[in-house]
Amino acid sequence: MRRTTKTALTAAMLLLATGAAANSDMATRSAEVRAAEASHNTQREARHQASAAEVSQQLKAQQAALKALKAEVASLSEAFSDNERALSEKETELTLATGALGEVYGVVRQVGGELAAELDRGPLALTAPERIEQAEAMARADRLPELAQLQALPALMLEDIKDSAAITQVTLPLAQTDGKTADARVWRVGPFNLIAEQGFAQADTQRGLATLYPRQPDVMLPGQGEALVIDPAMGELLDQYQQTPTLAQRLAHGGLVGQVIMALLAVGGIIALMRAAVLLRSQLAISKQLKQAEPNGNNPLGRILSVYHAQKHHNLETLELKLLEAIVNEQQGLEKGLSMLKLLAAIAPMLGLLGTVTGMIETFQVITQYGNGDPKVMAGGISMALVTTVLGLVAAMPLLLAHNLLSTRVAVIRSLLEKESIALVAAHADGESKA
Repeated sequence: MRRTTKTALTAAMLLLATGAAANSDMATRSAEVRAAEASHNTQREARHQASAAEVSQQLKAQQAALKALKAEVASLSEAFSDNERALSEKETELTLATGALGEVYGVVRQVGGELAAELDRGPLALTAPERIEQAEAMARADRLPELAQLQALPALMLEDIKDSAAITQVTLPLAQTDGKTADARVWRVGPFNLIAEQGFAQADTQRGLATLYPRQPDVMLPGQGEALVIDPAMGELLDQYQQTPTLAQRLAHGGLVGQVIMALLAVGGIIALMRAAVLLRSQLAISKQLKQAEPNGNNPLGRILSVYHAQKHHNLETLELKLLEAIVNEQQGLEKGLSMLKLLAAIAPMLGLLGTVTGMIETFQVITQYGNGDPKVMAGGISMALVTTVLGLVAAMPLLLAHNLLSTRVAVIRSLLEKESIALVAAHADGESKA
């Protein structure tokens, strides 16, 4: 027991000695730490004080720079305002100075565009393309024209005026109507037309050649005479001539009805010509018979005289009836074919009306199927309707005129025959009264 107690006491004493030593070491380290922190804080305060002094100096420098910049901005603003006023004054002076030049600029552009369009339409597009380029350059100008351009414009116009009065020969590739192309000598008639030996040609600027028109007007060509017909519209009239349908094309628009009308006109014309020839021959023979005493059987009057000589032994009434019968027979022969001519003249306009109705029906059918948005779709029916109407009237008028003329001629011959018959009867009656 004593031994245990002693051991415990010894341990406690050792613990106390150890704790005291530890406390002493901790106090020493705490003092060292506090000294280090104090030194560090001193250094930080020194650094902060140095930074504050430097920042203060920078702030003073920036404030001075800001003050200088404000002064410079004020100076520049004043200079800018002065420059704005000076620029406004200069712009006003420029506007006043360039007012007339602006009008000249507009005139140059307008005239250049018109001249380029005019030259591009005619043969000069192939023979003088540089003029078109100069005119187009003036038309596209985006600033006031220079003196050289103002001088070049009247020069171009003078050259155009000179060319309008000149006929010159040039060599150009010429496309024939069959598609073959070969160099050929053509006449350039001013700025208007190109004329080759085969006829008028048009300028094809895209392919750089001249092409003959498929249809050529019947006009005088260079070298064939003193007069020369040209197209002053630079090909527009020739283009319209190409689109103008021929007589055969117009008749084809009439269709079957138009062909029937033309056939009636042809038949009526043949009948009218034949009857006119017969009546003319009969009248000439009658005129010849009037100069002869002996009757001739090749004319109506001669045949009536033959009837008189054959029947003059009968009494007066019988002779009158025989002569009247001969006149009626001759009249029937003279009027042969006139009734058919009158019938054809009446049928022709009726057929024209039939073609009109047929064409309008066809037009309405096309409108029902395709609408009326495209006039070309309806052109066929309308063309048929109008052409047949015209053909019917064209056929009826000459047939009616021929019928009237021939009927008048028959009436004249009948009157002559009746006059001579009355004279014969009167002479016969006078002879009987004397007997």
